[in-house]
Amino acid sequence: MQLPLRRATAAPNLVPTRRAGPPSDRLTVLAARALGRARSLWAVTSRGPVHGLEVRGSGRGTAVLFHGFSSTGAHLLALMRELRPAFARLVAPDLPAHGLTPALPLGSMRADVGAAAILEALDAWLDGPAVLVGSSLGGYVAVRAALEAPGHARALVLSSPAGAAMTAAELDAFRARFEVPTHRSAVAFVDRVMAVGPVARHALAWGVRRRFVRPELRALLASVRPDDLFTREDLARLSLPVLCLWGDRDRVMPTAARDFFASALPPHARFERLAALGHGPYLERPGAVARRIAAFVDGLEPAR
Repeated sequence: MQLPLRRATAAPNLVPTRRAGPPSDRLTVLAARALGRARSLWAVTSRGPVHGLEVRGSGRGTAVLFHGFSSTGAHLLALMRELRPAFARLVAPDLPAHGLTPALPLGSMRADVGAAAILEALDAWLDGPAVLVGSSLGGYVAVRAALEAPGHARALVLSSPAGAAMTAAELDAFRARFEVPTHRSAVAFVDRVMAVGPVARHALAWGVRRRFVRPELRALLASVRPDDLFTREDLARLSLPVLCLWGDRDRVMPTAARDFFASALPPHARFERLAALGHGPYLERPGAVARRIAAFVDGLEPAR
């Protein structure tokens, strides 16, 4: 589904009229800015303000990193710091209802509408094609951007991307994986994402439960329909360089989703399975993931 875009305007000093995002996300962004690790970007789009974090590097070109469901751009800071030698500029937008980007009205809180808002923000923030890096839900946004705004995309790096074709029954079963009514079920979800110590897994589970019950995120999950997902024909249209990474221990995405991307991406795409890593390899081993991305980018033609 292609949504109409209109040019957004960059607004580095914009402050939303109301506070967006949970306090923990606001504190993370404030800490990153206070430590000089990142600066905030804002864009005024037709669907509301969009927030992002920018990190400067010593390499060439720009990378845009898209986070996953219930995460934020700030959670990508470790990977962004590891990627500084490879890029001159790294940008991590907060998807609508994530981080500091306000939620869309509940009636329009949909993945495709949120992707359109992000594309408008990129129109304001980018002055040329960038390497688009997306994990999980962010992978869906990255593919959507490459298909609908090819001028923004120099190459595509995906990590366990969402958006694989599913039937209505398969989609309902996938949504059920995000039901965490108890602390025990939240701990089980954390274990499906990555391996962490006993203290960290309980702390992360507490945060997962608080995030997953937010009405706007529930609305986002409920809004996804089979025709919002990618077809094989969609992925075949990707003519730019593509690298798709998939952790061998990923237990969030169905095996069928992994097989779909492995077989449906165009022949020139590289599909690589990462040993001993789960759904969030950039959280578990940001240095290793950054080195793999940097090696992939080194093989591209020089950025203009």
